[in-house]
Amino acid sequence: MKIGILNTGNLGSRLARAWAHAGHDLILAKDGEDRKLAPLLFELGDRARLGTIREAAEAGDVVLFSVYWPRMDAVVGEAREALHGKVVIETMNPLNVDADFRHTHDLAFMQESSTAEALQQRMPEARVVKAFNLMAAPVLEAAAWATSPSRPGIFYASDDAAAGRLTRGLIEDAGFGAVNAGPLKSARQLEQLGVLLHHVADNEYRGDADLVRLALSVVEASPGPIMRERAA
Repeated sequence: MKIGILNTGNLGSRLARAWAHAGHDLILAKDGEDRKLAPLLFELGDRARLGTIREAAEAGDVVLFSVYWPRMDAVVGEAREALHGKVVIETMNPLNVDADFRHTHDLAFMQESSTAEALQQRMPEARVVKAFNLMAAPVLEAAAWATSPSRPGIFYASDDAAAGRLTRGLIEDAGFGAVNAGPLKSARQLEQLGVLLHHVADNEYRGDADLVRLALSVVEASPGPIMRERAA
């Protein structure tokens, strides 16, 4: 499969490595200085080539949309027409960035919408899927969990069942378990889980130093629920 990566940043580069290893071909684009991609392109060899935002959108059978929330409209402006009818896997969180590069969640926006819904509204002909928004790039490699007792789940949400199934396969190709969170509107809860993870990092762990080590998983009881008679 050909995968276009719109903004090959920290997260996109991790997935590029995993997907190249799984046998996919990649078109890497950078929302910024593409010279920074030279080491990654050398590492991936003939599995990857450099392209513009527009070229990656046109060439990909599926596209990873992994840009800063404040840059969404600019990237959409370059890629919109090329993404008609394509599966677009969106990884954003609604983060505002100040002059000192400090990130804060846009809590007012999160009460009424999600970045996935906003992207779908701007590109109604695209098949948007929410995924990969709850793990920091340093742990978005299967090797980071090699000795962990359980493998984290990657939640995904979409109104397009076929697009969801394709995304599920790419999640598994990246070395993770996939968890179907339902329709695209569920992206609101997935983004709110990101806020919860920050609270957990601050209160149970050591703040941002450990936030990059955390992920979520859904665990089934085994052998199963223990049913008892209810007390009167």
